[in-house]
Amino acid sequence: MKKFKAFTLIETLIVIVIFCIWILTVLIWLSQTIRNKEHANTQIKSAFFAREWIELIFNLRDANYHKELPWNCIFKPITIDPNKVYDEDKNPFCDDVLKPWKILKISMWSDDKYLNTESLETSSLSDDFEKNLEKFQIYFHTWTNNWFSYDYVWNEDEETWFARYIEIKGIDIWWGNVDDKLLKVESHVLYKRWDLTWEKVMETFIGNYDFNQ
Repeated sequence: MKKFKAFTLIETLIVIVIFCIWILTVLIWLSQTIRNKEHANTQIKSAFFAREWIELIFNLRDANYHKELPWNCIFKPITIDPNKVYDEDKNPFCDDVLKPWKILKISMWSDDKYLNTESLETSSLSDDFEKNLEKFQIYFHTWTNNWFSYDYVWNEDEETWFARYIEIKGIDIWWGNVDDKLLKVESHVLYKRWDLTWEKVMETFIGNYDFNQ
């Protein structure tokens, strides 16, 4: 009479444990792979956002040159009234100017302006990452059609995981004297999603290339 061998309870449990460990290892590996891919994608987006603002500042300087405006002018679309006397110390086409120790908060559309810039003092920056993120956070656009005009509606549900701002710094030449013909531009991008946070900074220098002035 043949004797049939069967698996013991201990052998069965060992096989189940090994299988579970293998499944758990695969799941952890997949989770880490997805997380790394998400991290890489957001790093690329952060670099894109930072570079976009750098390009915007250079384009602004070049547009000023061709419009015969001050090189550091942040222009605004206005109609000059010939009957109005404008302040000689301020160009009527300039909403503000690029200058040291300033923070620029930029939105791409606001009312009748394609480029809307809010100029702040560097003191408005906080040492708290969360406060800076909230202050300069990027929102998706929502528009409501009101006959022939469009009104912007802020919606907290449209907030993104990114924030960005431009910091303008002066170049210290000697003994605290700052050269206003050459500026250091820092494009900051802040990111937060779940427990992942970082800040990407892209730096460049910008100045007046019209040497005849």
